Amino acid sequence: MKYRLLPFILAIVFCSSCQHKASNKEMVANDTMVEEPAFQVINFTENLTDCGKPLVLSDIVDDVEYLKLETTEKGFIAGIADVRMSDKYIILTSFMVDHALLFDRVTGKFIRTIGKVGQGPGELLSPCYVGIQSDSIVYISSTYTYALFAHKITGEFIKKIPLEPNVQYPNMNFIDDYIIHYPGNANITGLYANVYVQDWDGNVIQESVHQFPGFTEELWLNPPIVWTYKGIHNAFSCATDTVYAVTKDSIYPRYYIPEGKYKREICDRHTKVNWDFFTDAIQMGSIAETRDFLLFSFDLHQKYWFCRYNKHNSEIDIWKQDSTEPTKAYAKKPVGITNDIDGYNLSLAGFRYIDDRHFVRFITPDNADEIKKIVTESTNVKFPEKRQQLLELIDSLGPDDNPILAIYKLKD
Repeated sequence: MKYRLLPFILAIVFCSSCQHKASNKEMVANDTMVEEPAFQVINFTENLTDCGKPLVLSDIVDDVEYLKLETTEKGFIAGIADVRMSDKYIILTSFMVDHALLFDRVTGKFIRTIGKVGQGPGELLSPCYVGIQSDSIVYISSTYTYALFAHKITGEFIKKIPLEPNVQYPNMNFIDDYIIHYPGNANITGLYANVYVQDWDGNVIQESVHQFPGFTEELWLNPPIVWTYKGIHNAFSCATDTVYAVTKDSIYPRYYIPEGKYKREICDRHTKVNWDFFTDAIQMGSIAETRDFLLFSFDLHQKYWFCRYNKHNSEIDIWKQDSTEPTKAYAKKPVGITNDIDGYNLSLAGFRYIDDRHFVRFITPDNADEIKKIVTESTNVKFPEKRQQLLELIDSLGPDDNPILAIYKLKD
């Protein structure tokens, strides 16, 4: 059964998903008021063709810095699962390590591990998502436990915070003493949850849940895509194609980004899946926001796409890349994008955001030679000193070293 959005959108977007009345003004971190634009519709699939003009990285990026993470016995990284950055720290989880790893934000020096392996009180297995709040508290979500594990930045365990509904791999954000998490598929028949706001005791303060009658098994949908801009937390719901803003007092729609005929089927998890339709359906990748633009990536027809939406005049520019194969993404210059910052090949697969204003790319011993070749051959680079710094760091990378983080700063 294909999901048809139109019968749901009026009821869901403007009524059932909003638990509180929304204001068009929101407080940001510096206590200034930001005027929210009216609800906007982004019809990016109406003309899904490459715009034909280059995407220049300096149009959306101010600067880049490089951070070589110290390699130690306890701080060795075997593949990065999740990474977040604060003013003082870089914290990440690894695919092969049962704790979080904390590094200095400026020097890259390894500081400590956080989290204890096991099944006893305060212990976790296979950490997945990680969060850091006010440079003082670290939150870790565990693959096999429906909870967040809160620790002091010094490593001491504080408490285990239960999550509702019971979902694995929860992504998270924070508003004061409240935890926002984005559960996606919930273990509740016929329900899809986008956002939950809870306190430290696990009490639900507000929620955004959509119901799909007729489903007898757990829904199979992509998890929400989340980001923060000017103190407003946002979640793109793959169920309703809608971006919801989340504050302490309200959950309200900001953007409607309809996937149209390319929308993926919704099905029961145990129902036979039409895999051909999965190939021909949009899978959203990442979303970020600046003062002027909403930026998002997606996968369609085994190609990467990147979209830039102008919030002021509603102009939409779309770029397409030839292949989704990682080896080709490194070896071949992507179509429609020019990295004029440092020459590092940035595919349109989607930027990995580590805080409100920065995204990161990893240089590892496995891809260092390919990246060095691309950077060396790049032309028209506005910041040659950055390129030279990157090349020197690549030359210093040993075969067993932790990765170098290339951290790009989005324009405001």
